[in-house]
Amino acid sequence: MAEGIELLEEVYAGFEHIGVSDRGLVWNSDLVETLELDNLLGCAMVSIKSAINRPESRGAHAREDYPDRDDEHWMKHTLSWLDPKGQVTIDYRPVHTYTLTDEVEYIPPKKRTY
Repeated sequence: MAEGIELLEEVYAGFEHIGVSDRGLVWNSDLVETLELDNLLGCAMVSIKSAINRPESRGAHAREDYPDRDDEHWMKHTLSWLDPKGQVTIDYRPVHTYTLTDEVEYIPPKKRTY
């Protein structure tokens, strides 16, 4: 994963050299594809930095080096912010262990088995 981060950081840094040459006003696919690339690079950067920061497996986040859940340390939501230079800031918020209604009960998390 560290190698992937290094490669992604190189690609992200290279994005500043991307330009839009099509100046059309009707359907500018060059602009649309550039905006999509910008969005995908940002999503990839926060995803990979958040993934390496979480040493456990939980739900769809699976790591071979940490195959089990760690509720004691990681029963929390990860919040990520990306600055224009590609630096990711990570913070957390608690997981609520209650529902917003009395009509259903809270379902505690459990290990996924396939």
